[in-house]
Amino acid sequence: MNITRGKIQSAQKVVIYGPEGIGKSTFAAHFPDPLFIDTEGSTKNMDVARMDKPTSWTMLKNQIEYVKNNAVCKTLVIDTIDWAEQLCINDICSLYGKKGIEDFGYGNGYVYEKEEFGR
Repeated sequence: MNITRGKIQSAQKVVIYGPEGIGKSTFAAHFPDPLFIDTEGSTKNMDVARMDKPTSWTMLKNQIEYVKNNAVCKTLVIDTIDWAEQLCINDICSLYGKKGIEDFGYGNGYVYEKEEFGR
């Protein structure tokens, strides 16, 4: 039987939600050693470390994998997640030859998106 006490170090997932322009990116810039994956170009006027704007879902996944494997920062910031979601949706639609997520039929496209985005 193993008994442990105290805090256990682990990665944290944080979602910051708020209206445009309220300071979410500025707030995230104060996290420990942040690196931004700026999906919409909202950090142009900020003095932060950032990766190239992803142009596809595959590129975004590759960027995340690179950060995980190379420990280039302490905090990875995906800014914003709704633009990242759109990359995911575009990838799914392209994969299945659909013009939009609604073309899958009632709710079905969103099931594909939820599964892919969760990975």
